[in-house]
Amino acid sequence: MRRIAVLLVLFSVFSTGGASAAKTIADPLSRDRRITPVVRLAIVDSCRNVDVTPRNGIATLGFPHSAAVGTLSSLRIAVLPLTFSDLPYKESDYSSLQAAVLEFKKYYETMSYGRANVTAELVPYSNVVNMPNNAQSYRAFGEYIDVGQVTHDALLNAAASLNLGSYDMVALEIARNESVKFWPVANPNSIESSSGRVGGAVLAGGWQSANWRAIAHEVGHVWLALEDLYDMSPPPEYGGTFWDYDLMNSFRGAAPELMAWHRFMLGWIVDSQIRCVTANSAKKTTHYISAIADNNSLPKAVMKPLGTGRTLVIESRRGRGYDKVEDSVLVYVVDSTRGSGDGPVEAKAELTLNKSRVPRRDPFVIPVGSSVNVEGTLIRLLASSKWGDLVQVTQG
Repeated sequence: MRRIAVLLVLFSVFSTGGASAAKTIADPLSRDRRITPVVRLAIVDSCRNVDVTPRNGIATLGFPHSAAVGTLSSLRIAVLPLTFSDLPYKESDYSSLQAAVLEFKKYYETMSYGRANVTAELVPYSNVVNMPNNAQSYRAFGEYIDVGQVTHDALLNAAASLNLGSYDMVALEIARNESVKFWPVANPNSIESSSGRVGGAVLAGGWQSANWRAIAHEVGHVWLALEDLYDMSPPPEYGGTFWDYDLMNSFRGAAPELMAWHRFMLGWIVDSQIRCVTANSAKKTTHYISAIADNNSLPKAVMKPLGTGRTLVIESRRGRGYDKVEDSVLVYVVDSTRGSGDGPVEAKAELTLNKSRVPRRDPFVIPVGSSVNVEGTLIRLLASSKWGDLVQVTQG
């Protein structure tokens, strides 16, 4: 009877679906006898690396870290559609935006494992902002819209009854139009509105209208002070050193789940979920890491500082939650000696025990195999389950 009861418990835990659905995991790998006790690891503070290329005086890829607007645990954002004489905002656009706003809220509350509360309010259709100039005058049909002028005019012409000054920031949306090709953009500056100052704004629309990922990416800049992880050199190519992992790297990619480093930096992964290894730790250590998409209290990452502003990170990715990828252990280096948009996160390998797995056909090829050596540290995948991985770290 006891064996049957245990199996029933496992089934009830693992059969739940949806993003970050697992609340508790009884993965046998998490109790493997080879796992190194925490007392033989370094204290977590040893892995809180700094950012050596702060933007505007704010460390955006390291510690200490704080929200740019709101707090790391809460955000109030108003969503305002904009209508122009040559680009009207239709009710059909509004219906699509309603769904996008709900998914945007769900995404961040899921990424934070419920530690962040997002209040996202789409203004009534009757309060769509009538812009004083046409879209053409704001360069909306080009690659780079005049975001400063758009946000200035939009907030001053918004209805005072919306009380925008009570929100941390706003998201501005332009109607769907395939000829409107500007990239979604953030305005991190405090802006005067018809009812008080607002902490910042994001702007999307046109070919990216009602795209919750585009909104969420730009909000990541204004709310959480997160950097662009893609590599803009040489422009105008947006290649990457991190494939399409993490929404701040690619809002159109197959793996928008935020990486473990971001969640650790934001306090959404807590100290007990980090396995920190330094030169003072045991030379060879073994670790269980639970899939990053699952909401539980198990370890989420192994980290090792490689020098000031540089950290080796090991995490478990699975094809669930918001990710549509093959199961693997993702090994990468956070390198804050590179600034935002300069590829500050570089994937080193996707570890798998699947011998038939081949690297993706991609401009930046991520090695695939059961082990990888990163700057003298050997990471070996020992075992995998549906819910997590057992990895061994050997320091040179």
